[in-house]
Amino acid sequence: MPSLLHVGRISLVAGLLLAPVLLAGQLSAITIDFAPRVTTKLQRYGAAEAATLRSAILAALARETGRVAMPANLVATVMVQDVAPTHPTAKQVSDDPAVDAVRTKYLGGAELIGYVRDANQHVVAVVTYRHFAPTLVQGSASLDPWADARLAIDQFAAKLAAACRDLPASESLRSRNRARTT
Repeated sequence: MPSLLHVGRISLVAGLLLAPVLLAGQLSAITIDFAPRVTTKLQRYGAAEAATLRSAILAALARETGRVAMPANLVATVMVQDVAPTHPTAKQVSDDPAVDAVRTKYLGGAELIGYVRDANQHVVAVVTYRHFAPTLVQGSASLDPWADARLAIDQFAAKLAAACRDLPASESLRSRNRARTT
């Protein structure tokens, strides 16, 4: 049985390791929307793919915003402007027998825009990110249909978290813009 002193040391070390996590913040709420052209594309890719992309965006934002200290009560709205798979989705493979899930490759990626609002619903940050593989060779080697889109999502989330981290505690974009013009 460990001594009380040993248990105390473990508790102290655990507390020090968890301190950055406890100081980090997360967004109060996240809304994810798809642009009309993306909604049309998702019909070709399969009904489950929208949920897959939403899940990837939520996970990336939670992971990245959880790492940084930022003002409280921020909410984000993320709009997926464009998206394309790197490899065919299950629906594409089932719809077309000439498509191979492993050998068929596309220029995949995503384009996202995020609006961060404070508690007063003022836009305090606008973040955009776009990444599509420039060539088939430079595309992700992963067999995940959304491999390049996930790269874009992860980079977007990192950029959004950095924008939130850099915000003053309660300053809004409107008040910053007013101050610049006066």
